[in-house]
Amino acid sequence: MRALNELKLKDKKYIIFDMDGTLIDSIGVWNQTDQRLIKEYGGVHVDLDEVQRLRDGFLHGNQDTDIYLSFCEYLINKYNLSIKDPKKLLDIRWAKSGEILENEMDFKSGVVDLLLRLKELGFILVLATMTTQVQLDIYTKKNKKMLNQMNINDVFDFITRKEDVKNKKPDPEIYNMIMKYYSAKTEECLIFEDSYTGVLASKNAGIEVVNIYDKYADLDRDKIDELTDYKINNFHEFLDLVNKLYSKKEYEKEKKQSQN
Repeated sequence: MRALNELKLKDKKYIIFDMDGTLIDSIGVWNQTDQRLIKEYGGVHVDLDEVQRLRDGFLHGNQDTDIYLSFCEYLINKYNLSIKDPKKLLDIRWAKSGEILENEMDFKSGVVDLLLRLKELGFILVLATMTTQVQLDIYTKKNKKMLNQMNINDVFDFITRKEDVKNKKPDPEIYNMIMKYYSAKTEECLIFEDSYTGVLASKNAGIEVVNIYDKYADLDRDKIDELTDYKINNFHEFLDLVNKLYSKKEYEKEKKQSQN
């Protein structure tokens, strides 16, 4: 791992962001949702940390096309849930989580200021998420708290979702697709990820990655620190770096040069 001030940001053109756990504090929502499903339909109380370990272990070890449907089937079998149809359980899972995502979800501190600043500076911003379109619709159409700050659709130049790829992270497919779309070189790209699988996907694609701290990734902290190129505790740290590299005077100079 290198110091953040060693990052050659001016060599970058494409800034790529994961979403869940990176831009928004959403991981805890899925822990709560799955805990409630197991309790309501299986009669078993499972601690939130155990719920996360359970889900992480399953997701890391499976590459099914519809991974969430497969996870629901896994929950049914493991806890002998009263609902036996995985599709029905998945629909209930979306509904339960959707209420939280719509009314309580928010951007992480510093996210909006950083994205708008990077946009102003002319970087191409890309969202590379395993989030489904259903969830993205909540964030871009229903969540007033987020919409009052910015609309994801207006800020990102290109958005890739779960539906756009066959293989989930740590497979680098989603990042390879972005590079192919832009005919971009690996050294022109920079990725922000919170999780071990996300950081590993970035490294598998050969792209430098910044790990943004998320408490739900603490179980993999040592592995993350071994892999990541840079790490930050919050997005304000990265915004400080951006503002040091691009002072107002220098920004106006570069903007004028680009227009000539």
